[in-house]
Parts: sequence; structure tokens; C-alpha cells
Amino acid sequence: MSRISPVLTAEQAEVVVRKHLAGHGRSVVRQITEIKNKGYRCVAWYCYYTVVLMKLFSFTSRSRTYILDLAPANSRPEDSAPQPCSCFLTIENPTQGPSESEYQPNNLPLVSQVLSQIRSNTDIPIPQSILDTTLELVPFHFILSPASPIASYEFIPLSVARKSGLLSLEETLLIDLQIGKFLGQLHSGVQNDWFGLPQLEEPSDPSYSWQEPFTLLLETLLSECQSREVDLPYENIRRYLSRAIGFFLFDDVDVPSLIWFTGFEDDIYIFAPSEVQTSPNGKKSGIAAILPNVAHALWGDPLLETFFLPPAPSTAVLEGYIGSGGGHLNMFPRQKTKRMWYTVFLALVVLRERESTDPEIDAGGMPSREWAIDLIQNVVLTLKDSPCY
Repeated sequence: MSRISPVLTAEQAEVVVRKHLAGHGRSVVRQITEIKNKGYRCVAWYCYYTVVLMKLFSFTSRSRTYILDLAPANSRPEDSAPQPCSCFLTIENPTQGPSESEYQPNNLPLVSQVLSQIRSNTDIPIPQSILDTTLELVPFHFILSPASPIASYEFIPLSVARKSGLLSLEETLLIDLQIGKFLGQLHSGVQNDWFGLPQLEEPSDPSYSWQEPFTLLLETLLSECQSREVDLPYENIRRYLSRAIGFFLFDDVDVPSLIWFTGFEDDIYIFAPSEVQTSPNGKKSGIAAILPNVAHALWGDPLLETFFLPPAPSTAVLEGYIGSGGGHLNMFPRQKTKRMWYTVFLALVVLRERESTDPEIDAGGMPSREWAIDLIQNVVLTLKDSPCY
């Protein structure tokens, strides 16, 4: 597989903006910032051990996302500041892609389709974006969001705000309620007839049982890691997975919901607290933007969401989730075992993206290879005696 990762220059970004954003035919890109969130530490408890998470889970080796700060043509940094304006731009290298035998994240046309379904069926603030796969302007496929009247310094990742202690209890509860509301709308409002990875057209052989596509994806990732000689307990993983399949552990999901999967607090931007940002209309609070990072989204089980990784969700997230149509997350022993398998799946996706990344490109906050390997090894130890009934 090619390990070449796309890199965008300010000049290329400016060409894209001037072509596609209405009213910005002569704007300049004053600042271009690649999103490389460093994340924060949170603790996930399992029966006999503790896992410390360092994220950006949504990282993919084939794409990059940037924040562009825009300014009118001929403006100078020393000029009085114009109305702040920024947008998001995600690029993807069209020459990079896995073979048919490998796990395949959603390409940008699929991402665009998924985002359209979210916009049509929820109140999640993801604006109408522009997809361009012509390669006429830049040597990448890209998705460009519309410009928003806010500068990049006026919003920060939720993970950074939590780590820095910038949120009051009231603000924390408000944001958690919003997250729960959005996830509830996503799972109850964006549904499908079949399970598995999104496709541009109806699959010829759709899966109506969640267990079939999930275990196939899991085994595909295991095989990739094994071919790369990643040190994992493959024999035990497959032995315990066979037991789970025999007990139909994953077959208790009736409706395929759209699952963000790798989406987490690094993908959610909030308005910076008043000490950081100023607004002519007073302090802004709550969620400012959600990155369109749905490269790993799929039709599946709501429990798969990384936001539901134990000890999450918080009481406020759960309240917003159930109040907006999400189902009750009954964590009986059987469901806890299933959630462990979803954690293994998450770690395997991290490994896959890590192994596919150009070693000269900074993964910028993505969990490390060692983190993923240690997590899988620890979870597998617990799966040995975990009930599937």
C-alpha cells in the first residue's frame, strides 16, 4: 500500500477558496492550520485493569483536515481586523487506497454522502459542504465547508478545554447534553436497511445481521495486523471471537444506525471561554463546530460509539441521548463483553491507520502503536472469562 500522505499549501487552499466559496473570489488565506489535536487523558475501567487513552481516533492516513482563516484581498496583518471568517477543508490523496482484501475507510464521496444524510435527518450543526473530485484545482479530492463568521482562535477542541480546566460545571453539563442529543438524533434519525460500511449504491449482497459484517471487519483488521507482524495474541482473539459468534453476541441489534464510531472530543469544537475569545454580541458558549471526520462511520450498533467507551457516557450525555431518541444502553454482563470487542475493534483501526501512515508525517495526537497493542492485549485477557450469554 502507498504510504504517501497528502499535504496542502496555503497557495493551494487559496485557489480552492476563491473558486468555490461565494463572496470569496479574491479572498486570501491569512492562516492555514492543520488539525493536530494533542488530546487529553481519560481513564477507561474494565474488570481488572485501567486503560489510559490518548486520542485522535478519527485520524486517517489518506486524508488531512485544515482550518483556513480568510481575509479580504490586499489586506495586511497590521490592518484593523476585518470581520473574522474561517472554514474547514479536508483533502484526500486519490492515489492512495487499500486493496480489496483490506479494511477500507470511507473515501470523500462516501463521506459527503454520509454528511448529507446527517444534515437531512438531524439538527447536528454540519453545514452543506462542497465535494470536488475533479483534480482540476489541486491534486487532491477535497471537501470544503462554507465560511463561518468566526476566527480559528475563537474556538477550541472540547478535549483541550476539558484538559485545561476552562469549563465551568454549567458549561460541561450543557455541552454533554448537546453531545447526547446529537448522538441520539444520529442513531434514531439516520438509519439504514442493512449493516456494514457505507456504499454509494445498494450492495448486491446486503447484510441484515450485524454480527456478520462486524466480525468480518474485525477479522480483516486482524489479518492485516498479522501480515505486518504486529505482536498480538491472534490465537486467543480468534478463539474468544468464535465463542462470541457461537453465542450470537452481536446479533441483538435490530436496526442499522449510522455510527460515527471514531468521533470523540477532539472532533468537537466549542466556543473558547471568555478569557480567550471576545464577541461583539457577548460571550458565546456551547458547540461551535463538529469536524466532518466520518471516514470510519458505518451502519451498526449504537454501543460501538467511542463516546460510550467505559466509564462513559456521563449522566448528562445519557440524558440528552435518551431524550433525543437514543435507546437505553443496558449494560448487562453480555453487553459489557460486546463493548470490550468494540474496544478491540477501535484499537485495530488505530493500528491500521498507524501502519499506513507515512513515517515522516506527524500523526498529531493519534494514539500510539504501543497504546493500541497494550489495549488489545489487556482486553483479551479479560475476554477470556467474560460471559457471552
